[in-house]
Amino acid sequence: MKTPFFRGGGALALLLALVAALPVPALAAGQNYGRMAGYVYDPTGAPLAEVPLTVTGPALLQPQSRTSGEDGRFEFDTLPPGENYTLEVNVPGFAPIKKTGITVLLGQASQVDVKLEVFTEQTAVATYEIVEKVNPIINPDSAQMGAVMNAEKAATSPVFTQVQAMPQLVAGVGNGNAPSLRAGLSRYGKFFIDGMDTSDVVDGSISSPMSFYAVENFEVMTGGLDAQYNSLGLIQNVVSKSGSNKFTYDVTMILSPAWANAKYRGAANQNPNVANYTQNEVPLSETAFYSPLVGVGGPIIKDKLWFYVSGQWNFSQRDTPLGEESRTTDTQTRLARLKLTWQPTPKDRLSLAFNYDNNTITNQVASTFAAPEAETQIDRGGFFAIVNYDRSISDNVLFQLQTGTTFKDIWQGPIDEDSQEISHTYNSVTYRNAGALRNEVGNLVTEKRMRYQFDPTLLFKLKNHQMKAGLQFSYLSGDKTTQVIGNQRFNDRNGECNPEDPSTFQFCNERLDFYNTDGAQAPLTTEAGTLISSAFLQDRWNVNRYLTLVAGLRADVGRLYGDDNQFITNLVGVGPRLSATYDLFGNRSTLVKVHYGRSNEVGDVFIAQHANPELTTVRSTFAGGAFADCAPDTVGNPQCSVSGGASGRYFDKTSHTPPHVDELALGLHHAITEGSVIGIDLTYRKYANMWVDEEMNRVWDPSGTRVVDYVDGVNHTIVKIHNPDDAWRDYKGMDLWAQGKTGPWDLLASYTLAYSNGTVGDYFDGYGVNPRFKRFFEGPSPEDIRHTIKGAIGYTTRFGLDFGVRFNYRTGAPMWMFTEGTVDRQRVSRSERGTGHSYNTNTGLPDFNDPAAISELRQPSQFMFDVQARYDLNRIVKTQETKMELTLIMFNVLNNSDVTFVQEQYRPTNNRFGTATSRRSPMQAELLLRVRN
Repeated sequence: MKTPFFRGGGALALLLALVAALPVPALAAGQNYGRMAGYVYDPTGAPLAEVPLTVTGPALLQPQSRTSGEDGRFEFDTLPPGENYTLEVNVPGFAPIKKTGITVLLGQASQVDVKLEVFTEQTAVATYEIVEKVNPIINPDSAQMGAVMNAEKAATSPVFTQVQAMPQLVAGVGNGNAPSLRAGLSRYGKFFIDGMDTSDVVDGSISSPMSFYAVENFEVMTGGLDAQYNSLGLIQNVVSKSGSNKFTYDVTMILSPAWANAKYRGAANQNPNVANYTQNEVPLSETAFYSPLVGVGGPIIKDKLWFYVSGQWNFSQRDTPLGEESRTTDTQTRLARLKLTWQPTPKDRLSLAFNYDNNTITNQVASTFAAPEAETQIDRGGFFAIVNYDRSISDNVLFQLQTGTTFKDIWQGPIDEDSQEISHTYNSVTYRNAGALRNEVGNLVTEKRMRYQFDPTLLFKLKNHQMKAGLQFSYLSGDKTTQVIGNQRFNDRNGECNPEDPSTFQFCNERLDFYNTDGAQAPLTTEAGTLISSAFLQDRWNVNRYLTLVAGLRADVGRLYGDDNQFITNLVGVGPRLSATYDLFGNRSTLVKVHYGRSNEVGDVFIAQHANPELTTVRSTFAGGAFADCAPDTVGNPQCSVSGGASGRYFDKTSHTPPHVDELALGLHHAITEGSVIGIDLTYRKYANMWVDEEMNRVWDPSGTRVVDYVDGVNHTIVKIHNPDDAWRDYKGMDLWAQGKTGPWDLLASYTLAYSNGTVGDYFDGYGVNPRFKRFFEGPSPEDIRHTIKGAIGYTTRFGLDFGVRFNYRTGAPMWMFTEGTVDRQRVSRSERGTGHSYNTNTGLPDFNDPAAISELRQPSQFMFDVQARYDLNRIVKTQETKMELTLIMFNVLNNSDVTFVQEQYRPTNNRFGTATSRRSPMQAELLLRVRN
């Protein structure tokens, strides 16, 4: 039965218990703030110490004050990201200075230098009101790569209203909502919200989505990471909106009716023999989408306690005609968020955030390969709770502490969740109940995933050294239940087999029975966990106005536990970091940056779960009018085969080297206007010791297609889970990019040239399963995208209309021509990854054994173009504080139906190699009406 956790009071009860158990108080393994830094000089250029400075701004609830150090340097560490900050300096004997219009970006240090003039009546008048345009993108305090986008940039870029979609705009980042970075795996990415790691404990994706317009800043880090971060991929850190003394509201309605969207030119989810023809007569799919978004914030106690609450509800409907029937896929997503901020004193800040989400999908398959009664549905949801606290012990010491938890519940199974009917598959169509789901043996899967986080951090200054030290503790856990409805399946021939009815024996072929580890035909439940302990130390040394050095070191230890809390292995990683930035001319306009760093992956629930047992599958063939009498312990009967169960996989406990990446980067960044920057970044990355399943018992013939013996003499597999040195991939790339505002233009654009090779396409992807094929795995990695051009560019007019365009061109990924082997349906290749075989002139067929016929193969190149136009309705409807906007967004405005993937498998008969299996989604239009103050 489906878990009732989110159908009653369970979620609220668990939340209250968790909040009561949270250590008080908490904050930030990730950044929640930006910084403002600079130097104070006298008229001769000499540094001035002990100069008082004060910062105010709309995003700052209370003013902050600092004094300059012996070298004249000052720094404000905890400024909420925002615009229109003001820096004031008032020193007896010198003219008072006020610098306004300063922008502070999340995780960045806006550089503001102050040169004092001797006080005269003339200078007092001339210098008190100075509007200083500071370029916040130029950051000489860090070699970090990436981009920071505020809420306005997100609102003017044509993207779907998904927080996790924003990293796609940044150089070096791939496509999708869990994108890869610079040829890494998509699971390497991490998602921080308000400084807390909310990454999914199994696949690394965002664990709990949140309302799009509840985000104030999107920070995407793609390299040059400080020691406080540990990630082999990108880091997206978003800071959500907080309340203030001003009551605010933000209401948006998104409308995308079916008539406003183009239809697929190729019939969706049809048999390939039908769907590949763009002019077929099958009706085409229709898509509709609607979503209201609401955000409200304000004071509870003025100057002390504030709130911000937001919600979003997405309704998506896809009507898919399938011949004589029309099957509708309904998707609903509900998001809610509450954030409370309390600042009892100027030195203390405490916040509590709670986020809830739920997603349901019906008729998920919506394909002719599944009968209506064999459809599937998803019901998943979760929450995260964060308590943040920071304490300014003095101007030179800041203490931060973070704690929180995430929870995710997933149920995926048949449309009729109470059904116990046994499924039958024949003529490639599944009847009554779905087949395997999400690469699981079962067709009813339930999972619960949790994360507990606790991260204290101390920041302190000593002259021109800004140091940071911290501890980070995580416990990741998950349990999973898999089941096959009825504990049995039939693979039939051309009709439905009934072993009790002789008239159906002509259809009988195979029967599959499923057992748990107790030998019963029943569901199987397994659990896994990982305890991660980390420590880091970092020093940012501002040697002088020109040179900044950042040195850091972190250590990470992961302890993995499997089913029944059984200890699996330890993983230990040390990650040194060293970077330098040099201001070539000392005027904050041109920077040279260099960085080296290592990050280590010390385990998650996916890895810990990998050695746990699976459902035991007992396969019986039909002969002589009956199925063979097979059981999990049957041996010697050729009509029986057994797989799964106690997997035969074991961890190699002699090696504790975890998967890791070494990164070397060199960059040149130059300010072209007061608010925009162009740059070039060169990056080399080496991903090493990736996870591999290596078969240790089978002995193969020279062709690799037949097992001729077993090491222990018993017909079974023994698999070692380990991180060999030959499991690797690398990346060599160059990013040319531009970011910022210049006049009416808002730019975020890049060109990437990249090369990636290696032996592993993904964890446990088959490398090592058959030693005869190992050499064919080496070649271009699946993320070897040679050329990428992308951009999100906005233009603002003077008459209330602004435009946004988004484009993305990328060359095709490597293909890998393969056939299916007779042993365990293994992938059989005869050339390296990224290549295939030309046709033999004698036979007209691909010759898999002719090395002279090898050719490089690529998937089709991809091009995407989206546009939007936004109009300020206040030009027509005059209001004082309320701002009304009407936005039209068109995704795939060219209605490009190009092929996105072609078949890689070759078959001697019924061959479909090179045929299109998917096409780009058609044009979709959304109309947004937004009202806010």
